[in-house]
Amino acid sequence: MKKKVLIIFKYPRVWNSYGVDKFSNYYNTESLYISDLKNKNFTEIIVYIDDLIKSKNIEIVVFDVDYFKFINFFLIERIDCKKKILITQDDIGLHELNSVTASACDIVLTHCPLSVLKYREKGYKAHLFYCEYNRLNKNNDVKKEIDVLFYGHLTPDRKDILDYIVNEGIHLKNVGHEEEIEGLPKEELLKLVSKSKIVIQLSKTRTTSVLNYASESVFKFYYQFKGRMIVAGYLGSACVAEYAPGTALLFSEEELPTFYTKEECVKILKKLLKNDELLTKCTDKLYSRVNDLCDDKKNFEPIYHAIENLNRKKVKLNKIPYWYLRISAKYILLRNMKLSNFIKTIFQFKIIFAIIKHSNFLTKLSIILESIINTLWYSFLFTFKPKK
Repeated sequence: MKKKVLIIFKYPRVWNSYGVDKFSNYYNTESLYISDLKNKNFTEIIVYIDDLIKSKNIEIVVFDVDYFKFINFFLIERIDCKKKILITQDDIGLHELNSVTASACDIVLTHCPLSVLKYREKGYKAHLFYCEYNRLNKNNDVKKEIDVLFYGHLTPDRKDILDYIVNEGIHLKNVGHEEEIEGLPKEELLKLVSKSKIVIQLSKTRTTSVLNYASESVFKFYYQFKGRMIVAGYLGSACVAEYAPGTALLFSEEELPTFYTKEECVKILKKLLKNDELLTKCTDKLYSRVNDLCDDKKNFEPIYHAIENLNRKKVKLNKIPYWYLRISAKYILLRNMKLSNFIKTIFQFKIIFAIIKHSNFLTKLSIILESIINTLWYSFLFTFKPKK
């Protein structure tokens, strides 16, 4: 009989069902959305999850942590189950945060190969995890009527590259971000990818600086692992990508030609568009590599064996950093906060005192004072202007 898994998500979104599907091939899998527990605070949610685990005899709990600070080390640590797994699909700007949270888990699953290595460097058991792409199917009957396709956010840096491509006489179809939803393209966009000879992948992070809790937004951008080449490969299109170290770990130049500058980009595009044989070879190699990379047996089976044969203890931290304690304290208190629940919120200070127990005096004082201010301010704010 299959063991039981519970996957905890922030709220319903496109990606969720694909992740559930992957686990369901090996486990009896259920999901829970924190957004459905609107009227429960931090402590009540832990009790609810523990009761669910006990009533359904669940052995493994998976935590989807991306951009959801409520699911933190202190929540995961308090959940009573045999094995705990952290999933991150967008680790680039959150790694320092997630790597602390991960110390409450047994295994980390991430879609970026560089991210896998960064976790392993810290002693975590980490694996590549692809889930959504296996629902895409190549259609050999689709006519390739678009030379080059770009989709995604437009930043000044990206616009400069795209404008240069157009000015060099290359036919480019530029699709705005509204065509995309939750990181997975809509059906309309999938059709465009299928009709395209080449998809452009631009890898620089799109903000003016990288939000990183450890380095205080020092860097203007990172070269980020993106999934455009996997979508393109599955749908039978070639992809030309801006350099990213994660991409370089998985793909050869023959499978995925890469560039650093706009001039290099145009040179590669012209070379492929002028040589049908070379373009076909590049397209076929990418298709083959993507299918091999995302094959269920090769992708999830090692994860399954890792879960079933845990032979490593969890990573022990020397300490929880001050910035992480501040974030955790705030989001513990913010849960279901309003004037009508003021007394319940006050009782959550017991959790705050527990998480700062081993901190120095200044850290304790700072977090307690900030927590008091947050309680007073947000109780009024959320009473008259509820969170969406």
